[in-house]
Amino acid sequence: MHLVDAAEWSRRRDEAYRRFLEDIEVGYVDRDVVELIRLVFSKKRIFTTSSCSGRITIVDAAYPWLRDEAYVLFKKHEPVDPSEIEPIIASRPIHRYWLVVSGPIIHFILASLEDVQKLFTALRESGFKHSGVISITSAGVVVEAVSGVWTPFLLKDGDHTTVVSLQHVVGIANSILAEGKNRLGRLLKAFKELEI
Repeated sequence: MHLVDAAEWSRRRDEAYRRFLEDIEVGYVDRDVVELIRLVFSKKRIFTTSSCSGRITIVDAAYPWLRDEAYVLFKKHEPVDPSEIEPIIASRPIHRYWLVVSGPIIHFILASLEDVQKLFTALRESGFKHSGVISITSAGVVVEAVSGVWTPFLLKDGDHTTVVSLQHVVGIANSILAEGKNRLGRLLKAFKELEI
């Protein structure tokens, strides 16, 4: 069992906070998650290194879950309009065009195992039931918080467009994205009560 080195954890936390502030300054941070990240950094024994409030992407891949040989053609953390997607599906894919809706994913680094259970309680109550510890090192306990919101839509396979109504698919995708953002809002509320 590894024990967390307080000095190493603290150094990593300071570096993560510095990067967060720089990313805000250049406009790189997903704005829907800024308030939560600020709140996380106000706690004493937890910080975050990466976070996403949820997004809609268009990928060119044989299957939507593939990473290698997949090309991201479009990414947005806000609701989309069919007019943003139409030019993409007018072209022929290398593999297949998938519209993928992903809910929030956040990586937390905790200073102790004792705080993990408190975090899991807050995550479960907020709808992040697919979360877990992904590593334990001297630099901290890493918890990946996953909302479980994830839906792919096949848009085009070769020359065959598979959707009858892009407007309808985009409407569903936007509602799924909204559900993920609702869970993020519940997590923000839970973090206000969380003592870590």
